[in-house]
Amino acid sequence: MAQVIPAGFVAADENVHPADPGEWSWSESWFLSFVDLDDGPAGTFRVGITPNQNRAMLWFFVAIDGAWYTFEESRLNYSDFDLSADVSYDKWGLRFASHSRDPFDTGSFTFSGVALVRSGPKAGARVPMSVELDYVSAAPMHGTGIGSDEDLTKYGTGRFEQSLTASGTVTVGGEVHQIRAGAHRDKSWGPREWTKNFAMGDLQGEDRQLYFVGDQWPGRAMGYVREGSDNLDFLQVVDAHIEFADETRSIKSADLSFKKRDGTLLTATLIPVTDSINFDIAHAAEPPEHWLYWRTLVQGNVSGWDEPVRGWFEASRFGVA
Repeated sequence: MAQVIPAGFVAADENVHPADPGEWSWSESWFLSFVDLDDGPAGTFRVGITPNQNRAMLWFFVAIDGAWYTFEESRLNYSDFDLSADVSYDKWGLRFASHSRDPFDTGSFTFSGVALVRSGPKAGARVPMSVELDYVSAAPMHGTGIGSDEDLTKYGTGRFEQSLTASGTVTVGGEVHQIRAGAHRDKSWGPREWTKNFAMGDLQGEDRQLYFVGDQWPGRAMGYVREGSDNLDFLQVVDAHIEFADETRSIKSADLSFKKRDGTLLTATLIPVTDSINFDIAHAAEPPEHWLYWRTLVQGNVSGWDEPVRGWFEASRFGVA
């Protein structure tokens, strides 16, 4: 598709940016998640480089048939990353690369290593896993800003997100899973303040996506929907009932109502379909501080959609749990 690039962004924003040497929390982050549309694997990946801490953090969690296959590396050496084109790493049996072939349009993600199984009948085992995905934009990228963190620096900051489709394979212990997925990615650079309470969701269906994020429900919460085209309809959350289950690091259910730009309403009901992944997050604060931060796979029913879909719900419960 012909990309419409918002003012202030250029193709080089797919790559690394100058970091403010005086800002401890400065991070450049590449994020990609996918949900197979045939009930196969769903994965969520993030790598964030923090040059002023001389380290990087990497999360990759893949849900397959009710089990989580996981990588969590919070203290990788910054100097071991190749930042000459997007981002890649190849050290000590862990390898990945995220490359944009055509900026804001097409790209690839590859990963290989030995996963820790954190749930299911093989919990505690170590299993070789590799991923090869190609992605294509399903809608133009859009800038979102990074909020009050921008006030911490005079260096250039930015953030963009994009709805995608992805295809390829996930191979676990020699078993190959073909992937045909709805996907989402974002890229951000600047100071990053992790000590916040927020929640977000991302539902993926056939040629459609519902994405939302906020820290007050309703109040400061918004999102967008893509239905059967590359057009994004931006949404305001007008009503929300999220029943958090902090004792199990999840939700019991969530019922959300959104208002489209033309004033019509869209509703969504979410329930968890897996246990959650609880992130190691204490190292992201200075001084280190632990709080509850998790992501789980959910099933969603969206008004006007023919059938239930799968997707993600993530929450930082800072100040609460």
